[in-house]
Amino acid sequence: MTSEDSMVKVKKFWNDIAEDFDAIYTGEKKSALSRALDRLFRKDIYQRLDWVMRSSGEIPGQTICDIGCGSGRFVAEFARRGARRVVGVDVAPNMLKLAADLVAAQGAGGVCEFVHADVLDWKTAETFDTTIAIGLWDYIEHPAERLRNIRKMTKGRFLSAWPRFWTWRMPVRKVRLTLAGCPVYFFRRDQVTRHLEDAGFRIESFETVGKLFCVDARPR
Repeated sequence: MTSEDSMVKVKKFWNDIAEDFDAIYTGEKKSALSRALDRLFRKDIYQRLDWVMRSSGEIPGQTICDIGCGSGRFVAEFARRGARRVVGVDVAPNMLKLAADLVAAQGAGGVCEFVHADVLDWKTAETFDTTIAIGLWDYIEHPAERLRNIRKMTKGRFLSAWPRFWTWRMPVRKVRLTLAGCPVYFFRRDQVTRHLEDAGFRIESFETVGKLFCVDARPR
């Protein structure tokens, strides 16, 4: 099965669990124990948000695109910090509904736009000061073509997070998501470097953040 075919499964999985996933951020309808377990075992979820905001430079006035925006937590935070325009792209309509509701509640609807698409197929002539892809590559077996599309729309920095190959969490995620019908993939450092460089990016920094590789890159 190609990664394009597997995107059907990815879309269904994330569409079905949209509210449960967003509850990791909000804690809504979760017991104190569940919230504590999220903080312990899903710490990367919070760490990657902190890393992106720390790595984004001066956010006020920026145009930003979040590829695989999910429930809009990054989009909303960029808007809150003064971004001029933020576009979120995702394949799961239920995620996009949560994202739109979030920015509307924040009063940032005029700054934010959401696109229901796979970046592989999204046709846009717009370019952005910053693009991000966080929690996307976990579900993409062959990143090359999507990375080339992201390169075309990136005029400043590209921030991406990649699940590390062979951590204690890797086999747990592999079994859990495979049983749930969702493919998941992991990457070694040299693979991430090669993918980014082949797509036309120059790596500025390469950090290990929990179970993730977090990479700040620029177009060459």
